[in-house]
Amino acid sequence: MPLSELPNEPEGNGPSAEPSSVSRSSRFGVALILLSGVLWFSLFAIPFLPLTVSQKAALAGADFVAVQIAWWIGAAMAGPKLVAKLTAHFRRGK
Repeated sequence: MPLSELPNEPEGNGPSAEPSSVSRSSRFGVALILLSGVLWFSLFAIPFLPLTVSQKAALAGADFVAVQIAWWIGAAMAGPKLVAKLTAHFRRGK
């Protein structure tokens, strides 16, 4: 079947336009949450870098702030249901 004969998907403000934008937002939010995890574990490498103590402290502080920013923006974009799933997954069962 030629491409010109394939049915077109609705564009604009149709009913299927909203779920795709929510899906992109959720995916970007999850990516930010994963980035915050990577940044969190990079804190453990900072003491081994060939920097002065004050440079290490500044880098660790900036890294911690970046972790918090990535987590909270990612959590806001992913939505409360997905964040609850992720946090429940990483918490220990009783």
